[in-house]
Amino acid sequence: MSTSITPHGGTLVNLIKSGPEREELLAVAKSAPEIIVGEREISDIEMLAVGAFSPLRGFMNKADYQSVVETMHLAGGAAWSLPITLSIAKADAARIKEGQKAGLRNARGEILALMDVAEIFPYDKENEARKVYRTADDKHPGVAAVFKQGELLVGGAIHVLNRPRHHDFLAHRRDPAETRELFQQRGWKSVVAFQTRNPIHRAHEYITKVALEIVDGLMIHPLVGATKSDDIPAAVRMKCYEALLEHYYPKDRTLLSVFPAAMRYAGPREAIFHALVRKNYGCTHFIVGRDHAGVGNYYGTYDAQHLFREFKPEELGVTPLMFENAFWCKRSNGMATTKTSPSSEAERVSLSGTKVREMLQKGDPLPQEFSRPEVARILQESVRPQAKKGFVLWFTGLSGSGKSTLANAVSGALRERGHHVHILDGDEVRRNLSKGLGFSKEDRDTNVTRIGYVASLVAEAGGVCITAAISPYRDVRAQCRAMAKNFVEVYAEAPIEVCESRDVKGLYAKARAGEIKNFTGVDDPYEAPENPEVTVHTGSEPVEEGVEKILNKLEALGLL
Repeated sequence: MSTSITPHGGTLVNLIKSGPEREELLAVAKSAPEIIVGEREISDIEMLAVGAFSPLRGFMNKADYQSVVETMHLAGGAAWSLPITLSIAKADAARIKEGQKAGLRNARGEILALMDVAEIFPYDKENEARKVYRTADDKHPGVAAVFKQGELLVGGAIHVLNRPRHHDFLAHRRDPAETRELFQQRGWKSVVAFQTRNPIHRAHEYITKVALEIVDGLMIHPLVGATKSDDIPAAVRMKCYEALLEHYYPKDRTLLSVFPAAMRYAGPREAIFHALVRKNYGCTHFIVGRDHAGVGNYYGTYDAQHLFREFKPEELGVTPLMFENAFWCKRSNGMATTKTSPSSEAERVSLSGTKVREMLQKGDPLPQEFSRPEVARILQESVRPQAKKGFVLWFTGLSGSGKSTLANAVSGALRERGHHVHILDGDEVRRNLSKGLGFSKEDRDTNVTRIGYVASLVAEAGGVCITAAISPYRDVRAQCRAMAKNFVEVYAEAPIEVCESRDVKGLYAKARAGEIKNFTGVDDPYEAPENPEVTVHTGSEPVEEGVEKILNKLEALGLL
């Protein structure tokens, strides 16, 4: 290993398949029963794939699940505090059998991984909620997620065939093997990780710099996976982190790298989980502050620190650094905690999250004793309603033309600029908004106009709605344009031969064999746009060029 700390369990797991083995498994996946996975499971697949969840090699079986819920240890004895599970509905159990393989696909039907289905078993949701989250209140976001899961859990190892794609924060995305190598190159034998899902204010800056006094390096590791809808968007937070590191931290002793995990809001248990995972990234120390991974009033201020003391040091392997709540002390004219300052509450500058949001909404400046001015400006700009215009970015093109790839890439670029973006993907809409519709022209028109109506509502509210549906007919696209405020059409143009070569689902082959009727481009026409705002030749232009072309057009139209 290229760092001073061994991964949890002794080995950094790698579940990503390549070469002939991947091709063989892709062939198996074509006929395997499918399990559609949600946002959190997609994040878990990525974390499993790169070894961030070492020693796990897949979703938990019954023995590991029960042991983790009850004892915070895997069945084999290793410390582990959160269940990593995949659920299915009872109705799906008949088509997914133990001993078989199942394809794990996203909502668009794209294959991510092949799973060796070892066990399918029932579980007690309320018991999991009470043990893991310390409450069964469905207002808790983590508990609500558990209660919404299927009635059964599927356990088994996974083989990752296609990693989830990302188009944002690319300069800061590093797998555990990469961070370990980077620490070695920099000569860091000891590294402290700082977990955050919030902007870094003066209190956070203070505790990270105190920690940096005793180690070689600091990795600021913000979570950018799924969070609550009212959390500050990752793109805004990343701007804050970049500004802070640019002006207030030593560049040779700090690293900003994103953490693609989903947030569970499990408080003390999630703090243990965050420490173990950072150990896999190569960190020797981990900061545990006030109300780590908490939400609402479900956990005591320092419950996470208390839980760390229940583990023997050798069980975790990573050293927790415990910090009191920090504040600006008017008496001593500097940062302090109750351990170092005798000041009264009236002599401390410490704002609640609610107070910060109120001040930002009103346009009131945040006190310099609470937040660096660079951070305050970024946050204020992010909440100004007049700073953003709502619009619809409508991608159209044949199946396999690259609409979804472009849409996701542009979405990432817009989020990095601080826009609130919603994606309506054609396949996802079919599964939800238009479930039950067929593929006659009437049903297709209904499906597309539904997408157009929802997109128009998002734009009217000041958001950005990106659609990625074939939408083959000009007249219906024109109806959608008429409904929407600031409608921008992007034609993803690619020869049908290119589209067929990309068809991992085999839909074109089935259409040509007569197994699928009314398939666009085969036995049903596609009417290409005559005057789209942007045309991207996806058969020959790299995704990056397409994104740049679209962003330039949006700027020219005054929408960015």
